[in-house]
Amino acid sequence: MKTILLLALLGGFVRLAAAEPVLIAAHRGGYANDKADRAPENSVANVAVAIRKGFDLYETDIQRTKDGVFVVVHDETLERETTGQGRASDLTLLDLKALTKRYRDGSISEEKVATLEELLLAGKGRIGFKADLKPGLDAHIDELARLIHRLGMEKEVFIRCSRKEALEIAKAFASDTPKIELMVKVDTAEQVRDIAARFSPKTIQINVEKDEVLSPAKIEAIRTAVKLGLLVETHSYGDPAQREALIEAGVRMFHTAIPDETLGWLREKGWR
Repeated sequence: MKTILLLALLGGFVRLAAAEPVLIAAHRGGYANDKADRAPENSVANVAVAIRKGFDLYETDIQRTKDGVFVVVHDETLERETTGQGRASDLTLLDLKALTKRYRDGSISEEKVATLEELLLAGKGRIGFKADLKPGLDAHIDELARLIHRLGMEKEVFIRCSRKEALEIAKAFASDTPKIELMVKVDTAEQVRDIAARFSPKTIQINVEKDEVLSPAKIEAIRTAVKLGLLVETHSYGDPAQREALIEAGVRMFHTAIPDETLGWLREKGWR
């Protein structure tokens, strides 16, 4: 059901009614029970766990190896996530595949660093993906877009980026780079209108900080996006009052590091 809903949203989103569900984008796939699940963050094994738990999107992170392969690594260096050291960009894919991923407690799993292609194929047709561009990746958007199209997943993958990165990506789209879905991070109604006009996206991120009390300007930004037919995503940190205010304003996707708890809360409130 969640995949059908997500694909419907990507295919042509219209304003959601209050009774329709709020989607969950699980931060790095969700990792609260990574060792018990035998599925460290940003791993192929963790995609299956995210699907089983009912999350709608798998939030992940794209870097690029020395030999030009897109891989899934979050940190600037490899020490916390793997048995290796240094930057992914300084290693070849063969170097990275010799490493093993760590659990959050530092112990070693049986999982290897995933290529982006491996991760996407593990969830194709069963979960959406929201992938962050790490610094400098906008320069390789043509390669990335062609990979997504080759996999036939242009309706299942959002590429989240800053407004500055989006402007660079627009230049590629103006040439012969195939279009992919962007989720651009914005703060104001004016920025929402600008991004909507430039890209006609299906989604947009309205930036909301932990413990932030929604100002009239932030509410205006959310409602402007909804009126333009965009699915609005924000971060959710676990504060029920903030969640309710965001949903009331029109948010229909939560990016969260506590997806299990958030999904439970949404079910209790009737949003799932």
